[in-house]
This record gives sequence, structure tokens and C-alpha cells, in this order.
Amino acid sequence: MSQGDFIRIGNLLEVEKRLPFLIKRVNEWDYAKPLCVTLKPYTNPRSLNQNALFHVWCKTMSEKFIKKVPTATPDNMKLMMKQRFLGTEDIKIGKTVIENQVKHTSNLDVGEMVYFLDQCYSWARDNGIFLEVPENSEYQKLKNQQES
Repeated sequence: MSQGDFIRIGNLLEVEKRLPFLIKRVNEWDYAKPLCVTLKPYTNPRSLNQNALFHVWCKTMSEKFIKKVPTATPDNMKLMMKQRFLGTEDIKIGKTVIENQVKHTSNLDVGEMVYFLDQCYSWARDNGIFLEVPENSEYQKLKNQQES
């Protein structure tokens, strides 16, 4: 069982469909470390709208820094923001461990992504960069909800 195993069950009728997969994965566990099964309410993953805004912001940050720092490409700004605010993790594939891999925004839920975007926005502002927040963006709508 890998770190990312996930089973979403939307209703009681789906339990019987998902149970064989769960039993198979539990039986495959090597038990060198104990297994933990957590049941919790499903939360929506970060949205494509939030992800698109993050990419726009990384491009804006890159444009600000690229003349002085040639390696400040949009992709590298994205990596830097994720490393700075999400951190790293070790990925285990069988017996192989790939250490210190930058965490992915795809693993965040909508609320966690808002917090991550808040951190990026603040960092940019502190470094003299204005990041546009479209009024109709999901990020802005969620920020408005927080303030109400």
C-alpha cells in the first residue's frame, strides 16, 4: 500500500464494490510498519481554477525576476513556492526511497490550496510583486466567503 491510496465511497451501495480492493491492499501490506486506516469525510481536491491561478502567478513572478535571475523560470518559481510552503516528502516505491521530493498541489483540498495561495501571495507582495486576483476566480470567491 502506498502513501497515496485513497478510496472514495459515496453511498452504502458502493461499499460492497470497494471492499475487495481494500481487503486486497490490507493483505498485501508487509507490516514492517503498522497499517493505519483512517475514515474521514471526503473533501474536494483543489480545483483546476485554483491550479490555473497558481500557474499565472508563477509566470508573473518569473517575469519580475528573470532578468536578474535567469533560472527564475515559471516552472522553477512553481517548484520554489511548493518547496517553501508545502515542503518535501520521501516517496517509497517498493524498497526504493526517493528522498526530499517537493510535495504536489494536487494532494491539497480546496481549503488547503487557499492557504497555500495566501502564502504565495504574501511572499510575492513582500518581494515587491503584485499578483492579480480575478474577481471571478474561485480563490477570490473563497476569500470572500471567509470574510463574511
